[in-house]
Amino acid sequence: MPKKRKNRGRKLGGSGHERIVQCYQCGRAVPADKAVKVTKWVSPVGGSLGKDLERQGAYISKRLETRYYCISCAVYLGIVRPRSEEERKIAVPLNRPYRKRGSSKLPLKFLKV
Repeated sequence: MPKKRKNRGRKLGGSGHERIVQCYQCGRAVPADKAVKVTKWVSPVGGSLGKDLERQGAYISKRLETRYYCISCAVYLGIVRPRSEEERKIAVPLNRPYRKRGSSKLPLKFLKV
């Protein structure tokens, strides 16, 4: 039977078993190397209240939150998308804003104006 993906849809690479994580959306148990990992800065104060406080000069702390999604939920939410067989063979890096070493400024297109 032909294999659809070279890595069988996992990042295991021969390291044996991987721990199980729960999908943030549906609660399904998924191996951590197969799950889609999303890390975001989250503020405990949400919405317009947080924006008003920041305008007044208050500091609102944020925490780094890591969420794991199963593949079906990640596709449904638009985090990842299905690719054709030819596109799967091409390793494409994620489009993330990055900074050069020693540079403390982000490119202008990523700054909020």
